[in-house]
Amino acid sequence: MTFDRTQAVARASRTRALAYAAALLLAALAACGGGNTTVTTITGGPAGSGLVGPTVSVDVPTGSNTTEIVVDSGPASGFSLGVANIPYVTVTVCSPGSSTDCATIDHVFLDTGSVGFRVLKSAVSNLALPPVVIPADAPSATPAGDAMECFPFVLGAVWGGVVTADLRIAGEMAASLPIQVIDDAAAPVHAAPANCVSSSNGGLLNSVTALQANGVLGIGMIKYDCGLICATGDYSGGYTLYYSCPSSVVACVPAAIPANLQMQNPVAHFPVDNNGTVITLPAVPEFGAALAKGRLVFGIGTQSNNQIPPSAKMYFVDADPKSATYLYLSTSVGAKTYTNSYIDSGSNALFFDDGSIRNGCAASSGSVGGWYCPPSTLNLTATVFDAKGDTGQVAFSVASADTLFLAPNMAFADLAGSVGQGADIFVWGLPFFYGRSVMTSIWGQTLSPNGPWLAF
Repeated sequence: MTFDRTQAVARASRTRALAYAAALLLAALAACGGGNTTVTTITGGPAGSGLVGPTVSVDVPTGSNTTEIVVDSGPASGFSLGVANIPYVTVTVCSPGSSTDCATIDHVFLDTGSVGFRVLKSAVSNLALPPVVIPADAPSATPAGDAMECFPFVLGAVWGGVVTADLRIAGEMAASLPIQVIDDAAAPVHAAPANCVSSSNGGLLNSVTALQANGVLGIGMIKYDCGLICATGDYSGGYTLYYSCPSSVVACVPAAIPANLQMQNPVAHFPVDNNGTVITLPAVPEFGAALAKGRLVFGIGTQSNNQIPPSAKMYFVDADPKSATYLYLSTSVGAKTYTNSYIDSGSNALFFDDGSIRNGCAASSGSVGGWYCPPSTLNLTATVFDAKGDTGQVAFSVASADTLFLAPNMAFADLAGSVGQGADIFVWGLPFFYGRSVMTSIWGQTLSPNGPWLAF
């Protein structure tokens, strides 16, 4: 999930393909699918040189439904390379029903492109978190056993058990929530199946250094990370997410898992502020900032601090599960249109393919795709089209990655690259969030109008 600064590569969750079947049961199972997330990290350069870059911040709104976001050099326990444009929050994990058997986890990756809370097992090893047990299911040949998940990204995957916990963020709590504990033990009780390892495209992300975070908070616009496909256990058309592991001596097998036991959006389980989120980040100077601080707000229109401002425009994503652009927007830059476009806090740059922009950067020499390094900063304008045909203009900039990485900074508003995912993909990553408040609705929750949409 994290890579060195020489690479501009995708960390996109490949579970979007699962969304089609899951959405067919939207009324019964809420929503489904995963998200798309792209991230890279830093090697070399001035990191650790003693140089100090600027700090930018916004400290409003405040309230019990808000918490701080930090974009910095990553978790101290795993810092070996440093990270660029990764937003972190702090989450408290408790044993179900307890207010004392808890662990507070800092540097949790804030990701609007995935669903579910995932944390390294070692970070919660002292807590009594009951495992989720998958019931036997004869039609799918699922034996009863411990629930395990292999959650895939374009480069790497996380493997670990599903347990039940209370999740506390600011003044909010999601009670008895299924979460994933990423198995970072040297000898896991349940080894990752061969299919999980072979399909992980780069290996298992099972350490702080590999993850460049202590966990991932997935707060995308849907409720479940899978849905119908996983509920029936029919993985014939895609990737196997859930496994049942009967014992330590019996191999884990693909499993059907009821929707209520799958990984779920924590926000959707808050008592009140459960229909979406707002991310507010400060504007960042042209050459970046060493530290950026913003706010994560829970709920949309539920309190005085999360009302939709009159200046905000809603953009509805494609909600047709049969469509090739399901859950996407469309973006046009000049004469080129990217039909699969999405806005994602978990992608640490703007990612799109444009052969007219020089990407022969020293910072991405030999990597897949590559950072863009134009001779001077490009100031561009894109047109965003939503599923209803409404449009809006978005100004953005692309600076030379080589120039940016000379500074001792971690937050960049003009970092961009090509990831080779396809000519029709445009990723509005974290640079898009700087200087804005971005609302992400949760489909199926009470909203007016109902989602799925984003507003900014």
